[in-house]
Amino acid sequence: AGGGAVASKPAATAGAWGGLVLNSRQRALFESVTVTAQESASLRQHGFFVDVISLTAGEATLASGPPSVEGSETWEEAVRKVYEQHCRSLQQQVQAADGRAVELQLAVQQSADLRREQEEVKQKLLGEVENKHAQLERVSEDIATTRRSYDTQLAMLTEHLCNLSVRLSEKDESLASLQAQ
Repeated sequence: AGGGAVASKPAATAGAWGGLVLNSRQRALFESVTVTAQESASLRQHGFFVDVISLTAGEATLASGPPSVEGSETWEEAVRKVYEQHCRSLQQQVQAADGRAVELQLAVQQSADLRREQEEVKQKLLGEVENKHAQLERVSEDIATTRRSYDTQLAMLTEHLCNLSVRLSEKDESLASLQAQ
């Protein structure tokens, strides 16, 4: 009884693996056969590439079923075509993804270069703004110093003018008193 159980397990396992392989083949076949020319054009519009390897109706039927001893070469050919089509599709998708990755890398590099250039320009402009602020501060200081100097000079001139006016008044009074005598 123990030997029978051991013998049935490998048979069940082989059947499960065979079903899995058959299901995988059928999926690959049906996926490739179901793409029509219209669907292919639609897929191409959206960035997918579909390269169809033509299978005859007999090859499609042969590839979807289990292999037979007498037709193993034609079955292998049909299955090979299905897998070739699937491989080509995957290769094209990889190439498209690689192309897109290269485009994105270039875009990222250009953006990084542009950002670096803009940062340099920004730093240069900030330096110029700081220089202009320092220059403005110096000019404002010079104006304030000049104003104080003018105010001081104006005060001195006003005082001198007042002194001259007082002296002139005194001289006018002296002259008037001398004339009156």
